[in-house]
This record gives sequence, structure tokens and C-alpha cells, in this order.
Amino acid sequence: MCGAVAALALGIALWTRGAAGGCGVAELACRSGGGNTCVRPDAYCDGEAQCLDGSDEPPQCTPCNRTYYGRVGVAYAVALRGVPRAPFLCHLTFTAGGGAHGDLVQLAFDEFRVGRYEAGALDGCPDGYMQVAELGRPFTGGSWCGVADGVALYYSETATVTVSLRLARLRLGEPFALRLRYKVLAARTAIVRLGARERPLERGAAAPGSYCTRSFEECHRKPCRLQSPNFPGMYPRNVSCYWTLRQKDIPTCKHAMISVRQDHAHKMQIKRSISMARNDFHWKQELKVFIDMLSLNKTGRAVLAWRACTGERDRLIFYDGASTDDPVLLEYCGGDLLPRVASRGPDMLVAFHSSPFSAPPRAAAPLAPLQGFELDVHVIFADSDSLDYARYELVSLPVPQTLGQLISSFQSNREARRCEFHVKASSSDEELNVTAPGISTRGRRGRIHAPTHTLPPNTTCTWTFHGRPGDLVWIYFSSFTQYSLVDNRRVESGEEDKVAEVRGRLIAGSPCAVELRIWEGGETGGNGALLGRYCDSPPSLCARAALANATRVPRPCSPPDGYVSTASLLSIAATTLPGTATHPLAFSLHYEFVDARLEGTPLPISETRVRSEPPECARRITVPGSFTSPRNAMWFGRGGAKRLRCVTRVQADGARVELSLLSAAFGRDPRCVTRLDSLTGRPSCVNEHLDLDLRPTDTPPDFDDWDDEIPSYVPHLRIYESPWPGYRIPVACICDNSSAPMSIVSGGPALELELVASALAPGEDHRHIHYVADWRRRTGPSDCAQRRRLPPPGGHVHLIYPYNANRMSECGDAPFLLVARGNRSVFLRVWGEEIPLLNGNNNDINNCRTSNRILVYDTYSSRLVKAICPGTADSGAVHIYSDGWDTRTAAREASLLVRWAARESGAAHFAWMEVWRAAPAANNVSACARACIALAACMPPALWCDGAPDCPGGADEAGACGAGARLLAALGAPAAAGAAGAAAAAAALALLAVLAVRRRRARRDKQLLGAIATRSRRLTDELLYDGERSSLGS
Repeated sequence: MCGAVAALALGIALWTRGAAGGCGVAELACRSGGGNTCVRPDAYCDGEAQCLDGSDEPPQCTPCNRTYYGRVGVAYAVALRGVPRAPFLCHLTFTAGGGAHGDLVQLAFDEFRVGRYEAGALDGCPDGYMQVAELGRPFTGGSWCGVADGVALYYSETATVTVSLRLARLRLGEPFALRLRYKVLAARTAIVRLGARERPLERGAAAPGSYCTRSFEECHRKPCRLQSPNFPGMYPRNVSCYWTLRQKDIPTCKHAMISVRQDHAHKMQIKRSISMARNDFHWKQELKVFIDMLSLNKTGRAVLAWRACTGERDRLIFYDGASTDDPVLLEYCGGDLLPRVASRGPDMLVAFHSSPFSAPPRAAAPLAPLQGFELDVHVIFADSDSLDYARYELVSLPVPQTLGQLISSFQSNREARRCEFHVKASSSDEELNVTAPGISTRGRRGRIHAPTHTLPPNTTCTWTFHGRPGDLVWIYFSSFTQYSLVDNRRVESGEEDKVAEVRGRLIAGSPCAVELRIWEGGETGGNGALLGRYCDSPPSLCARAALANATRVPRPCSPPDGYVSTASLLSIAATTLPGTATHPLAFSLHYEFVDARLEGTPLPISETRVRSEPPECARRITVPGSFTSPRNAMWFGRGGAKRLRCVTRVQADGARVELSLLSAAFGRDPRCVTRLDSLTGRPSCVNEHLDLDLRPTDTPPDFDDWDDEIPSYVPHLRIYESPWPGYRIPVACICDNSSAPMSIVSGGPALELELVASALAPGEDHRHIHYVADWRRRTGPSDCAQRRRLPPPGGHVHLIYPYNANRMSECGDAPFLLVARGNRSVFLRVWGEEIPLLNGNNNDINNCRTSNRILVYDTYSSRLVKAICPGTADSGAVHIYSDGWDTRTAAREASLLVRWAARESGAAHFAWMEVWRAAPAANNVSACARACIALAACMPPALWCDGAPDCPGGADEAGACGAGARLLAALGAPAAAGAAGAAAAAAALALLAVLAVRRRRARRDKQLLGAIATRSRRLTDELLYDGERSSLGS
């Protein structure tokens, strides 16, 4: 450094002399001409005389130990010619004098051959070297030597730069050359380093006494850049820089993370020399394979990091915090880009270390002017309660240097990192108001991603999903990506086999770079079932979920596309061995806590005659209180289901049911409305916009109720009264979102609620189709179900309203059940006038003088068969047969349900009986014991001559009905049975007398009768007993 001071003094003397002679500071004054002849400063000792007197080329001159000035925009050249004698020392000082003489100095080394460079040696420049020092900055002591190919640029940070060359010895035949150009620059033109005047770059606050240590704060307000020393030129040797990045101003409810990256290769010029100093043959071969693999694909972008950062490499080290004691996120030593490195918190420390010795770096193709590096800094703000960052400290482990150390570290410290996320379910009751503004369902479902921040090597992150009791956890991945930036990401055609072979040799026997495990339970070592384990491969994906947007609704993901737990706890663990800086891991995971709780107890299908879908959706509730429709999202369109039919039976044995429907919803856009039916007096569903295109083509037969008032593809809720298992009549139909609240009181002990939708929309679930209800027991007649189930063979029923003391009427709206036995049908007569069901004109309804109705329902479909305006006994009667009267078979019993819908004072009368068709006899004559000619059917003998006309026209009470017959009919069932027994005894005695008289004749005809019996048909049970011809006692 003493030589540098002497050169500076000499330069000042020359400047004084030149100024005295009239030449500027950036000029050299010739001796002749009175000092008024001026030449360029680089003309001194350049081998060509510029002054007439040759004063610029004195004998034994040298460009060394001089200070060079210049003018802005002018390039000057300095060269050392010839081979000097060792030892050799030369100082070249370049100064920017300010103003027109510039503020900074640029050096361009066109040719550099100084000594030799031994990579990896303790003294990398044993023969000689070049050093660069700046006035006012600490001396680094680093050296350049060897041969530089191409132009190497150096930009000063201060106004004065001194280049010192030292040769300790010169080998025979070893070339020596130094040829450079220098320029002085105005600071305002250094926009690459400082940025534009209107938008300057933030380069941080320099630490006093350091060469390049700086601190950065609040980078969300200004563009912060981490620049290598002397950027955009080559950086000094043997320099260590520490850049502290800190975010202090953090908005409320936010969490700050620091991100550093550089995607442009021309801004990442770091020395890429390869160590050849190690003698381990196997290591050299392994490294060669690694480099060969990188060179297979010339279009791929790769980085050098971790074990590739040998001792002579320059490197960047990123710490997850403000101290070197914090975990190391990445050790980077070159590549086509710097991948994004993000800290977990608001602090990051970036350290840069350059090796003590090196050859000047070559320019990047095609002779890019930039050397060194520049890193972009960003601040990431995440919600403080989000799952984008880990809330536990990441434990630091030693950074592995070799592949063996990497494997050993993985095996011994696999669980050393703590990166845990806990997702806890909220109450499912919050979901029913999800369509209201400001309501969030994040506690029940959501999407999580891989951590936003970088994970150090050998880190395991665990996501544990904690459901509430009765919950299941359903997850599926819409995307999963993991790849190595050290290996190639792209492979050209025809190169796959070679890449696979090279990669197989390199990682054979090594653990997974990325391992994903999914299991039930919360503890890593628990006994929960393993749902999946994936080693460097993606899990099951539902990729179509990633295509959803505002205009496109793909087919929903279903449970087979993901994973469903059998309990309320599920865990996922992702382990990254190399860290996510060089092996990025990205995924999009959809999770949902499925409320699998079901109200009440299972309801057998034998009690409903309706097939629920799914079967678990049939429930019985016997405990009063509030209840809801099922909330299992997998049973709706969003869970992949096509149809839904849920039946809930609310049952209060010995009492009535008072149901309050609190709220209901039937999709985002209900396609029908609920209106009061003037015919039945009950709420009914009216489909105002019938769209045949919406009807599904794959609806099962038992789901297809196309003939009903509302198609099954329109979501709706039907409420039925069901006093007896398997029999029910509709009470209400609700299909819009505005019909609740509603109160319904049953006439019997049970109500059934049936939620139906045979064409579920993909984006809808239990939040869009549901109901909430409450019920309590209400006192009433305890035996209504028994009273209203009328025993065969038939009878007459008189009804009045108000009920008063009429025992038959006091059960109110509870239906009557009429069931025929065996292969018989039900014949029902209701006195009054029929009201057409499908007549859109209300005239027929208006012609009815009362608002009371007799409603007749089919017991199997629960459809309304007839609506009758009740009249007096003198008025006409409406005749109704049970379904299948014309084609009766023994497949199911014939029955009808009759409802007395009384709304005002009045009376009603109906009669019913069993009827059947007689099988024709051999002589083609009907064989009915008692025939109802008006119906062309057989009727029960017990109803014959019972004092009430059961056959239309009264044929059963006319003619043959004497006093004895009427007396028998007037008797109760026991008296009638006794009288029938006495009559049977008398008939038996008469039969014995007749047999005695004819015994002799019978003997005479015995042979003839035997022959006839042999040729005729055998007497069978069918002939001995015919149900069609049997009477009441049959």
C-alpha cells in the first residue's frame, strides 16, 4: 500500500504541473511548447510518442505507479508490455475528479495473464496476482491470477481505485499480459446500480467499517435490491457481505415474510469454477455424473447448491432469521436463476462469501455486460391466522456437504424439524347461513397449500385435521408438483433413457426427496390406518377441480378422488430431504369436515316402503327437540352424488306430533313455489317453470314420480302423516326458500319428512338443500291409530265437525285405513260430489257449498285419488275402488286411505266393504255366496242383511231379509257367531235324517259313483275351499 500512496503523490504533482502549464487534470503536458501542448493521460509510455519532444515516452518508462484521470465519456487504455523481471510490483491508480471528470471509475480488463491459478490450493496464486483496492474502503486481501477469457468489468464504489500487480516469480514460458481500458462515469448514469432518478433503488444502509454489509427495512414501500459488491461489475475476492432484511411495519392481523429471488440469468453471474483438488476418485466420478446430467438438456434451467458448493466456489447463504444461528434455507453457488427463498418470519439474513483467489470471470454469452448479481426483495403479507406459514420454530441442523452426510442426516434427524399446522373444525350449525353476507365457512372447509416460506433440508411438515365428534375428514388434491432445480426438469425426445439411467445411478439407494404420508389419527407413530404413502410421486389427484372458475363448473370431485377418514382425526406429513429452495414443493389440498351425524335411529325400509338414497338416510326420531336434515356433503352434488332421498320419521307413541319447520332451502335457484292448494287445503308445490331438459335420464324407477304434482328432479320437502308404518298421506309439500316457518299438528302419532332431489347440482350441498325443524309431543286421543284402522269386511262411518262427543271424529285429520284381506279389493262409497283433480277451473270447487273435503289416497303411492265435496245421505255417492280392481292379483293387499279434512261445521258419511270377483262355475254361473249385482262383484255375507245398505241400490237389505236375518244382523259379533253355531247344528241333524233315508239308494249307486270319481278330477283344496266364495268367516 505504500506504493499506492507514492503513486497518488506523484499523480498530484503531475496534476499541479499540468495545471500550471495550462493542461487539465485529465491531460498530460508535453515539455516542449511551454507546457501548452497537451496529450491524453494514457499516452504516457504507451510505446508511441505523442509529444513532439518525446516527453511522453522517456527512457525506461513504465505505466506503473501513476494516477490516471479522465473525462466523462472518454475511454482510455493502459497496458503493460513485455515480461517483467521478478519480483515485480506495479500500482495503477485511477481517480474520478468529480464534475466533468466523473464520479466513478470503470475498468475493463481486455487481456489478463498474471501468474497461474490453482483451484483448491491453500495459496491459489503462488506465482503472482492482481489486487484491487478502493480509497476509503477496507482492504479485502483477495487476489486474481491466471488467465481470463473475454472482457472482465469492474465498477468502483468510490472515486479512486488502485490496481496492484505483484509477481513473486515467473516461470519459463509463462505468459504475462495486462491490458485494460478505463473510463470515468457520472453517478447519474449509473442507473443499473442506483436506478432511475425518478425511481431509485433501495440498496440498504451501509454498516460502518464494513466493505459491503448493509441492512434493509420496509421493502414493501420501495424496490430493495441486494447487489454484489461493485455491481454490475465483478466483485472483489475474499469479501464477506451480510445483508439483513427486516420488516417492522406489519399491518394488523397480518404476518410478514421476506422473499428473495432472481429469475434472470444475466443478473446471476457467480463464479462457477469446479473443484478438481480432491483426490477421492469416487467423489469425482459422482460429481462428473451430476454435471453430465445437468448438460443433457441445454434448454433446462438448473442451479448449483448445497453439496455442489465446494471450497473455492463463491456462495450465497440464506438464513431463516436475522442471525447465522438460524436455520439455513439455501446455500447457493451458481446457476441460471436464484429460486425464490422466503423466510418464515419478518427477518432474513443473506450472507455472501467470495473465495480468496480466482481468475477474473468471463463474460456470459453473448458477452453480456453485467457481472456479479442482483437479487430482488419482496415482502409477503399473509393473514395472521392463515395456514400459509408454520407457527413453530424450525430447529437448525448441520448442513450436509456430501451425499453420504445427506443420507445420514436424513436417517438420524428425520423428525428434528417442527413444522406443524392444526386445522380445527367449527360447529356445523354455522354453515346453514353460509349464503348470508359476511358469513365464512373456513372452519368447515377450505383449501391449503404448501408453506409459502422455504423449508430447510430435512424438514417434515404435518397438517392435522381435528374434526368435531361425529365428523369425518375428506381431503383431495387438485394439484401436486415437486421437482428438482438441481436435476433437469425438461428432457428432449430421445434422451429419456439416458436421463433415467444417470439419475438412477446417482440416487440409487437414497431416500425419497419428497415423501408424502396420509394416515388416520394425530400422532406420527400412532396406530391409525395408513391411507397413502408416496415417494417422489403425486397422490391421487382430482385435477378437474383446478379448472373451476366463474364461468366453468367442472364435474365435482367425489370421495374416490381423494381420501376420507373413518373418524374425526386425519393427518398429512410431507418430508423434504433437500429443502424446498432447490426442490420446490407445491400442492393445492381441499379439505372438508363432513358432519356424518344422523338424527335418531335407523328406520327400516319395511316401515316406509320408500327406498332412501343413501340407505343410511332413513331415520326415526322419538326424542322431542330440534333436528335437521343430513349434513353429509358427500350425499349431495358437491360430493359427487346424483340423487338424494332422505326420510325422517318423527314418532310420538300415544300422542300427537306438533312440528315446527323453522327454515328450509332448496338450492341456489329454486324452480318452484309453495302455494296453498284450494282443493286439499294443504301447502303444495307448484312448478312454474317446467323444464324437461333438466329431467335426468338415469333416474331409478322408484325415484321417477313424473306423474306427481312436482317432479323429483326439483328439490322439495314432503311432509306425510303416517299413523301406521308403511302407510302415509301427504300433509304439505315445500319447495321454495320462503315458506318457513310453518307449524303442523298430526292427527296420529307420527309424521314423516321426505327430502327429495333426483338431479343434484354439482356445486350444491347441505348448505343449499336442507331444513331445520323442531317438534314436541302434543296430548290427544291415545288410540287414534287403532280406531282409524277399520276392520274388514266393511262398515259405515259418520263424521261431524266440530267433533264434540263424536268418538269417531275426535281424532281430527288422522286418516282412515281401509285394508282388504286376501285377494280382495276395497270398495268405497262417499256421499257427496266429486271435485275433478286436474281441472284448472275453480268453478267445480266453488260449486261445493262447504270447505270440508273427503280426500281419498292410494296407500302405496300416497297420491290423491279422489276429492269429494261431502253431502247428505240423500245426495249421490262417489264410488271408488282400490288400485288394481280390474286386474287384482295377490301381489299386495288392497287398501285405501281416507282423510276427513274438516274446516267448518258439517258432516260427512262414507261406507266401505271388501269385494271380489267370483270365479265362474262349470256351468258358467257365478258362485258368489252373496252377490252385489250393482257392482257385479261378491260381497261379504256378514254385511248381508245387517241393517245398513252396503251394496249400491240396497239389494243386500231387500227381499230375503226377514226378521230372523235382521235379528242375526242386529246382533253383535259374538251373538251372531252363537246363532250361526245353532243354525249349523240344526242343519247337521237335518242332513243326518236325509242321509238315513237315502242310504239304501246310495248303496245302489255306489258302483256308478266310484266309476265317475275315477274318471273325474280329484277333489283338491282349491275345490274344497275357495277364498273367492268364502263369507266373513272364511
